[in-house]
Amino acid sequence: MIPENAQVADLLKITTRLIEVLEREIEMLRAMKPSEMQSLQHDKIVLAAAYETAIRALQTEPGAAQTITPAVREELQEVTERFHRVLAANERALRATKEATNRLLKHIVSEVEKQQRGPGTYGPDSQARMPAAPTQRRAVSVTLDQRL
Repeated sequence: MIPENAQVADLLKITTRLIEVLEREIEMLRAMKPSEMQSLQHDKIVLAAAYETAIRALQTEPGAAQTITPAVREELQEVTERFHRVLAANERALRATKEATNRLLKHIVSEVEKQQRGPGTYGPDSQARMPAAPTQRRAVSVTLDQRL
């Protein structure tokens, strides 16, 4: 249905497109292909900004709500509810991926530190083991982008 109010029509189009992008991003996260998400980032940023602009425009125009027919109002409500559900699902998927990545990185750092310490023995057959001296440990630096 095409609403009489052009601003509402734009908002519906923007929201629907943003939902599609978020759903594709969720699919990529679930398929463990976060590197492919980069292709969506530009669209996601542009659409999020357009969504915010459209919402503000409707909020600042007095009487805009009166020009919306009940059918269009219902459609807008359904799309908005769907958007909020997909947005929440997207956030959960991003957080899960971030947590999994953090666990993996911690494991990698732990293994690197173990390998850097070495066995701490005098020879391959020695029973006497000495702990690695603190000065022998090399620093391990790992950086993680914490943004969602």
